[in-house]
Order: sequence, then C-alpha cells, then structure tokens
Amino acid sequence: MGRKRNQGKARKAAKARAKAREELFNNNPVTNERQQLLAEQMQQLENGNSNFLSTSGSDTTKCYHGCKEMDNMCIDFVSAFGDAVYEADKRGESTSQSLVEAKNATMDEFADVWNDSAKMEIVLSYYLSHGTESILEGNYGYARECSVFARYMEQWTAVYLDMTHAIMNWSKVEAMSIGDIHTCVKFFRRRIPCSCLDEKYDEVKNITKMGICYNPECKFYQMPERRNTMYCSGCRCVTYCSRECQKASWTTHKEECDGCVARIAKFEAKKQS
Repeated sequence: MGRKRNQGKARKAAKARAKAREELFNNNPVTNERQQLLAEQMQQLENGNSNFLSTSGSDTTKCYHGCKEMDNMCIDFVSAFGDAVYEADKRGESTSQSLVEAKNATMDEFADVWNDSAKMEIVLSYYLSHGTESILEGNYGYARECSVFARYMEQWTAVYLDMTHAIMNWSKVEAMSIGDIHTCVKFFRRRIPCSCLDEKYDEVKNITKMGICYNPECKFYQMPERRNTMYCSGCRCVTYCSRECQKASWTTHKEECDGCVARIAKFEAKKQS
C-alpha cells in the first residue's frame, strides 16, 4: 500500500511539474504545430534537401552545426522515436518514462540504430543541429525538446554502447526538460563544432539556471534554482533543494537508490578486474 501511495505521489508530482513548466515557459511541446514541423523536416530529409544535412551538394554558405548526413534508417528512427515520445507525453507520462517507452516502442524495428554507436552519433548530430538552428530562430520550445533527446542519446551511448558509465543519470536528462534558456543555449554551444551560438550565449549567460528537486512535495514545485540543489549522496543520480526535501523523499527514493548503488559498485568492480 505504501509503495502504491508513493508511486501515486510521484505521478502527481510529475504532472504538477509539467504544468508548472508549461506556465513558466508558455510552451506545450505536444502541439499540432510541432508535429507538422517534424513531418516537414522528415520530408526534407527524405528528399535530401534539409538545411540540417551536411553541406555536400547544398548551400555552402549555410552552417549546418555539425549535422552528419543521415541514411533512411536514421531518418525513420528519428521520426518514429519522436512520435512515440509525444504519444507517451500526451498520456501524462514524465519525461523519463516517455523516453523509456519510446525506446521500448522502437527497439525491435531500429535495433541497428540503438546498438550502433556510429548511427547514434548521427542521430545525436541531428538533434544538436536542429536544436541549435531553433535557438537561432527563437524557437526555444523545440530547442528544449531536441536537448532532451540529445542528452538521452548521450546517456544511452555512454551506458550501453561505450560502457563508460554505470547507469543513466536521469537528473541530467530531466534538467533539460526544465529548459531555462541559459542551460539550453550552453548545452548546444558546448557540443557543436561551430561558433554560431557564441553571441546568443553572451545574451543569456546571466539568466538563472533552474534545477530539479525530486521531492514530490517540494515547496518550489520541484523547480529550485540549480545553485541550491545537491545530489543524493548515495546514487548521485537525483537532486534535492534541501536536506529536508531529501529526507521527505527517502521512502520513495530508497529502493531506486539502493539499486543504483549496487549497479555502480558492480560496474566499478568489473573495471578493476
């Protein structure tokens, strides 16, 4: 009974956080406009005319922010994964759960993408390129979506392909969904090979960065200033705005924390062997 109650609190908190995020940024990522934009981009990719493809055969005066040329499998993967995420989002799932459900929904058909670091790098370049261009166009809503996808792909690659990390750091993924402009611009600027975001970063670097508190009943609606957050000392995978919030959340987090600590220990032991 206690576990179900905690799960209910977590779901309620996720919905409250999503509502607060929408009010804060006046942006709902699940819109007909967004789906139309994605459909247009997919059509451009299929025709080989996307502004985000490499410059081979394209306008050489245009910067593509490091985007790599995509084959049909990667094009179809981006479309299918995006559709699956937004279907989960419409059902009210949290950011992390939406991504996991989308991964599960696309794994069988696109196993060759999920299990190939080279293809994942191509997909990642797509999100980084589109996110960068969206910032330059003033479309921060779509840029935040791209940053969430890109961060998730980075984490997936590090854990399951390159095996340089023991576990997914969901706090870093979900931090992108909070999406203050400073964090968003900095994320893309550090990953693209061009200087296209240097001027924009100078404009936004003084904006306060927002973090996540994983206490479902946080007085800041789980969105405190990032400088006031701290990691769980056990798993270092979730953050809190205070000791009080960490203690209040422990009954919900304990099982997950113990599992993360065990996986990290196993990973470190294997590295030493």
